[in-house]
Amino acid sequence: MTRLRLLTASVAALGAVALALLPVVGASAHDYLVDSDPKSGAVVTQPLQRVSLTFNDRVLDLAGDGSGSLVTVTGPDAGSRHFETGCATVADRVVSAPVALGAAGTYTVTYQVVSADGHTVSDALTFTYRPPAGAVAAAGSDAAVCGAKTPASTPRSSATAPAVQPTESAGSAAPTAPASDDSGNLALVIGIGIGIVVLAIAGVLIVVFTSRRKPTE
Repeated sequence: MTRLRLLTASVAALGAVALALLPVVGASAHDYLVDSDPKSGAVVTQPLQRVSLTFNDRVLDLAGDGSGSLVTVTGPDAGSRHFETGCATVADRVVSAPVALGAAGTYTVTYQVVSADGHTVSDALTFTYRPPAGAVAAAGSDAAVCGAKTPASTPRSSATAPAVQPTESAGSAAPTAPASDDSGNLALVIGIGIGIVVLAIAGVLIVVFTSRRKPTE
């Protein structure tokens, strides 16, 4: 009975350790894009009024006015003119900005947001604009309409993901998660967890074998 109690207590302790490590592991991952409008590689055939980006977790808006996020739309093709007409707004997991596109061609949407873990992440996607006949082409501007302001309380805000433009395709799937720059921290947490589990199992085995060696009275 004593051995059974020891084993039960050890299993319970291991379970508690595993549950305690789960939030730490989850907190080390940055937000990543799961959907967008327009989608990456899409062909837009009607005048566009807004671009929207949806992330896997909520985007922090510490200032309350979206100033910690940046969404720019540049083009067409290799052009560097800006066609966003206002600052980005944040609504939980969705970041969006108003736009007025110019001539036909490929446009690049570049974003920078503050992830739920407090780090800044950025990336880019492209889409093709083929306006209908008679559509008015916006002139655009030479510079971005808004610039993201880094919140003072955001730690390690300089750890941004590299802006990578995905290859354009006719039917692109949702963007995949960018590689996190906290992989070393994650590995450390997992290593500590494994070490704790190994030590606990070793302790249980020592107790069991020691109890077997005790002479019967």
